[in-house]
Amino acid sequence: MKQDTFWQRFTTVYRQLKMLIWPFAVVLAGILVFRFLYGREDIYFYINRLHTSWGDTFFPYITELGSTGAAVAITIVLFLVNRRAGFMMATAYTFTSLVNFTLKFLVAFPRPHRYFEHRLQEIYFVPGVTVLDNFRSFPSGHSVCAFTAATLLSYYVKNKYWSWLFLVLASLVAYSRMYMSQHFLEDVTAGATEAILLTMLWLTFIKGKGYAAAMDTGL
Repeated sequence: MKQDTFWQRFTTVYRQLKMLIWPFAVVLAGILVFRFLYGREDIYFYINRLHTSWGDTFFPYITELGSTGAAVAITIVLFLVNRRAGFMMATAYTFTSLVNFTLKFLVAFPRPHRYFEHRLQEIYFVPGVTVLDNFRSFPSGHSVCAFTAATLLSYYVKNKYWSWLFLVLASLVAYSRMYMSQHFLEDVTAGATEAILLTMLWLTFIKGKGYAAAMDTGL
């Protein structure tokens, strides 16, 4: 039996993810226009002025959906529901994280706390949150983890309307990284885009290894 080409497999993956990809593409286009009109510092301080008491409580919790702990928990739950989906989540997390860590070290862009080291008195920091101060800002690892999960879950879930919820949750994780002064807009945007594209490539790669029938079992 003739094996599908890479493009055919990629197209099949795309069809499963349309409900996630197109809303994300619209948001991404808006972000790119916004970034074209305003500079990095303008956007950072605009977001920094949007702090509220409920946000200071909510976002430190929602950001944990993009943490290593959440990645492990989500993978374990998926293994219990669908072993192949759990395997795909674990390997996709590994793949996207390895690429992201490599990019972090290659780019070595300073986090906001380091970038604005001479303007810290102008910045509002969320009480109780430890703000990172290093050269590992770009891309955002939490955003990569959150959007990797959103993409995999959107692929496997039978009711594709759930993709919108996964997208919203992942977007909240990305926003939380800016809200808590851990990342810039460019960092979380790159992390989200990277995660979706790499996860799609990973799904396509696995399908090409002969696991297509097995891995397409929905949740």
